[in-house]
Amino acid sequence: MRPITPFIQPFELVPRNKAKASCLLSVVAGVALGTSAHLHAQQKQPDVTQLYQEAKAAEAAGHQDEAIGKYQLMIRSAPGLAAAHSNLGHLYYQAGKLDQALPELLRACQLDKTIEPPRALLGFTYYQLRRFDDAAAQLKIAVSLNPKDQIARLFLARSYLETGHLELAQAALEEARKQDPKNPEILFTLGSLYSNLASSAFSTIQAVAPDSYLIEVLLAKASAAAEHYSDAAEHYAKAIQRAPQNADLYYQYGHALWINSNEPAALEAYRHALELNPYDYRASWEIARILLPQNPGEAIQLVTDALKVDPNLPEALKIRGQAFLATSQTEPAINDLKQSIALDPDDATTHFQLARAYRQAGLADQAKEEDAIYRKLQNAINNPQARQ
Repeated sequence: MRPITPFIQPFELVPRNKAKASCLLSVVAGVALGTSAHLHAQQKQPDVTQLYQEAKAAEAAGHQDEAIGKYQLMIRSAPGLAAAHSNLGHLYYQAGKLDQALPELLRACQLDKTIEPPRALLGFTYYQLRRFDDAAAQLKIAVSLNPKDQIARLFLARSYLETGHLELAQAALEEARKQDPKNPEILFTLGSLYSNLASSAFSTIQAVAPDSYLIEVLLAKASAAAEHYSDAAEHYAKAIQRAPQNADLYYQYGHALWINSNEPAALEAYRHALELNPYDYRASWEIARILLPQNPGEAIQLVTDALKVDPNLPEALKIRGQAFLATSQTEPAINDLKQSIALDPDDATTHFQLARAYRQAGLADQAKEEDAIYRKLQNAINNPQARQ
């Protein structure tokens, strides 16, 4: 059976660049990198280079069994070549013969402790065999040998996850995300980690404080993460029953209700949050968002209160800009909308509102420019290739 790729395609355990890296494990490269023992072996066996070339040709032609045979001959001729053991292990791994790959990769690592590709591949082999402690040990060395190997680092984190070492997994994943912040595999594994952490925290709280409101908060956050906002609202409501003076619970409850399109109940929850904490700027501007169509004057005041606490809220500035427009206060509307765009230039709707404000002010050229930006951003949303 061929080895599977854990978790999501299209992440390959041994991508082309790593396979290419193992090609550095040619006899020629092995001699360049290797010890005097390698040189001596090659001098004694002049056909080793020819065997290597034949092995690579067979591999390129898809004749894996022939390539394996050539590497076996190389090893018999020059048993001290880490390169030959590594390449042979790589071929066994590709063929799904993990039990045969394992001793070859182990031998390669014993012969040359300084090369990373066979070490990483050994870790991947252990991972496939579900020997996660062994996988972690080898992948940790691989990452130390080549800190740029993101695949080795990712599967190091996954090995830690499998063995319950959540803090070590988190450290590895955070380092991986620092190097590649948009990698979906890293983000997916972080999500799995956070899920495990939440589950662990939930079990602990349930054991030590089964009546705590925090149990319902954790359930609410899990529901929200899965976009089950009606369930999230129910859990926040239960949390409020257990901790009725907790202002943040009312905000979170209102937010879940608003996302679930229950504006009247959301408004009531937001207002309760403000009664308990007048400085909750989130509740202030989100109330304004609900009130904007019917009561733009109150919306202006609420957003103004929110911006006193945090002046850098692009959504709040946009809401107040729209409220100013609704009350024919064109100049402050333009100022707010421009500030919002400075904080979040890719929000198409803000450019649309600013174009409206410019037209209301009689500034046709500026309105035309904002309309063009709005259309460009909308086109990028509807046609992702237009971003390129």
